[in-house]
Amino acid sequence: MKHHQDPLQVRILTALGRAWATVESAWRRIASRLTRRKRQLKAEARLLGAEVLQIGVQIWDKIDDLPFVPASFKLSPVKTQFYGHGAFMGAAPALVADAKWRRILAFLMPDVFEQIRAAIDAGADGQRIMPMMENNPVLAAFGVSRSASGAPGADESPHHLSGIEWDVFVDSRLIVEWEEARDDPDPAALARVMAKVLDTSVIAHATAADTVQEAMGICQYPDVRKTPKTGLGGVEIDSWLDLFGRALFLARAEDLTTAVSEMAKEPRSDSDEECMRHTFAPPWTVRRTVEVHRAVTGKPCVSVIVEIKSLRSTPEFLCDLVRALNAHGVHVASVASFLREEVRGVSSVEQSIDGHAYGAPREIQFFHFAGDLQAACDEGRVVPGQSVLFNGASLLDTIETDAGRATYSTKLRVVAELEEYRKKHQLQVGFYVQEGDCDCDAVALLFDLIAARPETFDLGFAWGGLRDEAHLPVSDVSRLGYGSQRMLEYVGKAKQWKLGGGSDT
Repeated sequence: MKHHQDPLQVRILTALGRAWATVESAWRRIASRLTRRKRQLKAEARLLGAEVLQIGVQIWDKIDDLPFVPASFKLSPVKTQFYGHGAFMGAAPALVADAKWRRILAFLMPDVFEQIRAAIDAGADGQRIMPMMENNPVLAAFGVSRSASGAPGADESPHHLSGIEWDVFVDSRLIVEWEEARDDPDPAALARVMAKVLDTSVIAHATAADTVQEAMGICQYPDVRKTPKTGLGGVEIDSWLDLFGRALFLARAEDLTTAVSEMAKEPRSDSDEECMRHTFAPPWTVRRTVEVHRAVTGKPCVSVIVEIKSLRSTPEFLCDLVRALNAHGVHVASVASFLREEVRGVSSVEQSIDGHAYGAPREIQFFHFAGDLQAACDEGRVVPGQSVLFNGASLLDTIETDAGRATYSTKLRVVAELEEYRKKHQLQVGFYVQEGDCDCDAVALLFDLIAARPETFDLGFAWGGLRDEAHLPVSDVSRLGYGSQRMLEYVGKAKQWKLGGGSDT
């Protein structure tokens, strides 16, 4: 008996067959496009790599004729260099003066080297190039490497080089997204947002204009991404760690030229954003950087001091950021802010990295001058046991005469009263300076102050240069390290210490 198919079934099977043929044809077209795009991307990567290598060759030929010999003054090694301010920005002249590290910078960050070279050709001195390398990962590696090469003293403080300073800009939209994710019933929602935060945040100081606009509530994150690295822009977190690790690796290479040639085979990012130009794609894993760092320093992890520049940040967000950085392989030694409420409670986060406990981050409250700390203590705005840092220039005095250079001294009576405040409020005290507005005499006095009064300045000097060397000019005018903060005093936003609650003389 002949079998007759159901007409409806025939139509369905026919339609399915045609649909499958269409899908198969579409898939072949997609696969073909993907193959072509893959070849295109590989070709683009090779073109970009060739461009970087060409830039590198051009720079390589110019490295040794760089007309730059910065002033260098040897100092008694500071025992407590709490961290390298600005990721060792004060050591920028020393790096540029070092032939090996010039080559490392020129290879890893050719855009930065070319811009620094152009500035030097135009007459820039060492202090002019310091801000051009603030938060620079290669400079941070240079500072860490040079610090690790010196033999530590028996009386070295446990607070010596607690970490590397990171100024962090976060996309404000992600902070809003994080707030919304806190109410999401999906427990993985927060983790997904924090993954995006780590993937896109930028380590950068940003310009004064950006800082002002951020304070006005205008998110500057997109602008910071577009800012050249030498113009106080920066690099994304993973790329920062990658460049930092690669710089340490190259510095240890027996043959730098061979090591650079091998590393040059790795592809670079094709992004035209300033924060991603010439970075490697993909970057090294954080764990690989940690291993190189451990080989150089003997320390088990890479530690950072985080200052969030995005004012929409909250302590709760910071707590989650610390945990996310830990999961990423980064230890947070401290969180810092001029506003106590921005970091309050972050020290409750017990850190764990790869199963090892590291304790909670230190909460640091910044002040402009010592007098601002005094006023905050008098007004009850500093909690007992608080860690505080202020500009150490406010502990120095100067006399300028027509006869010659400015003469400096330490405000010993202020230091004595500061010690009384420290005891009364159980403070842990340290200071920093603006290295670009400092001279060697001022730094030498501050180094001596740390050595003479370690009980007062438990956190020491967050000095952005090398621990035993200052690359600063001899100046005929007073250069104590105030920088732009001096203007805050003139407009009543920063105070000098009032002796006995009275005058500041």
